[in-house]
Amino acid sequence: MRFQRFILIVSTAGLLAACTAGQTTAPNITQVNPLNPNYSKVQFAVGTANLYGTATGLNIISTLRQPNGESATLVNTPSIVGPFAFVNGPVQAVFFTGICCGADPYATIYSQGQSLLETRTNQITSTSQAVHPGTPVCDTAATTPGFFTCPSGIAPNTTTFGQAGGVFAMGLAPYNTVNTTGQSYSYSSYPQPMYNTATHPQFIPWGGPPAFDPNLNGMGTRDGTFPAGFDSFGFPFGLGVGEGITAFSNVTPGVGMYSLNVTIAYLGNNGQVISGTLTSSARLSSTAPIATVTAPTVVPDGAGGANMTATLPAGVSQAYIQIVDYGPGGGQIAAGSGNPPIVSPSCHSIKGTTFIVPTYYTIEVTASGSYHLGAANGPNASGNPPQASQTICDLAHNNAAAAAAGNPLPNAGDNFTVQMIGFDYPAYQAAHSLIEATTTQAPTITGPGGQSDITISVPNEEDYPAYGVVPLSAARHPLFKRSMPHASTPMRASSEVYRKLGLPVPPTLP
Repeated sequence: MRFQRFILIVSTAGLLAACTAGQTTAPNITQVNPLNPNYSKVQFAVGTANLYGTATGLNIISTLRQPNGESATLVNTPSIVGPFAFVNGPVQAVFFTGICCGADPYATIYSQGQSLLETRTNQITSTSQAVHPGTPVCDTAATTPGFFTCPSGIAPNTTTFGQAGGVFAMGLAPYNTVNTTGQSYSYSSYPQPMYNTATHPQFIPWGGPPAFDPNLNGMGTRDGTFPAGFDSFGFPFGLGVGEGITAFSNVTPGVGMYSLNVTIAYLGNNGQVISGTLTSSARLSSTAPIATVTAPTVVPDGAGGANMTATLPAGVSQAYIQIVDYGPGGGQIAAGSGNPPIVSPSCHSIKGTTFIVPTYYTIEVTASGSYHLGAANGPNASGNPPQASQTICDLAHNNAAAAAAGNPLPNAGDNFTVQMIGFDYPAYQAAHSLIEATTTQAPTITGPGGQSDITISVPNEEDYPAYGVVPLSAARHPLFKRSMPHASTPMRASSEVYRKLGLPVPPTLP
């Protein structure tokens, strides 16, 4: 039984007018109560984030699932409080900076920092859906140089997560549903680490094959059975399973109690607005980060696969090796400073040029040793029945794909990046539970010490033909600018697909 499958039969204006500041609108509830903690079970854990071995940030783990494991709500409004400290001053929302994401003008997260209001209250929070569309975007009631003063009667409304951000089946994400469209603002996880100003690029925590392979065919979500396109932010979706990573750079963790407060509002059977808050608390007992990890050197094997040797330092119980394939001549080095990485057509894009995006591969590491990426984990290249393309496309396969499409031959194999992300808690098991036959409502999200620490390596790029290792040291944001030209693609899938992707199931399905 899913409460979000009931359709809201009221006008947006009428509903928003009935709500008060801090409330979040959601579909009509006729059979379940989303504020019942046994139905909407919120979990929360905190830890440290070792960022590249040079800085310590804050790691947040959260889930909000209904009994069958699906996301418990279509819309919610989260806030995080605790003894942390912001390192940098506040920033303006993306609405003012023109970076991206015009569908949610109230968010500051894509400007790489917290809002003025959050700085003053020492919270990381979001903007209520009760802020009516068209309400002026503003930072402060009192004139503050560098920020926009709110008109009379309008409260400050810029926040980290804006109206898009909520808590879902595998953490904080911009998956809140837009009432007028029934679509989520975005279907892409937040770039990590958040608030990033370091001289290393952010990454999107997509889980790809072989570690995340929902249909067990080696292709992950790129087998043709999962929807793919561009969301209302212009970001590509369908590239993998969300790994549930939420790490904050430039936030200094402090020892003590932290709380995640999730406000949920819905219409009762008689049309009245019912609002409440679910809260989960967690203790950070130590601010000492776990050990630094180093991305392994990935060596293509000449047959489309690759070999590598990974090292897990003491205190790191598991890790991901994230390999992102950008095609021949692609990658972040070719893009130049300040730009998103270039993605070039490869043997992965043999089906067409309308969705040329990076290909994500994830290898789960449970012990130090040798690991292999198979040769047949690339996206579906043939339609139905699905057939995997080469994993790391070599020169011959790229040239064959280009010739078949009537394009110039690249005469090169693919370029790719490599990064290692380590944990002292069962991060993989929590995220992978989404794609299992039965999804648990409350996966384990803490380690033996009661907190959840993460360590993120410096990313490296390896380019054809020598595949030498080059650390990426220019600050680049993986979605910006690339997000601007694309029209939104409606998400259409079965409830089972939404569950596997950790997304809220919309009120109506095809």
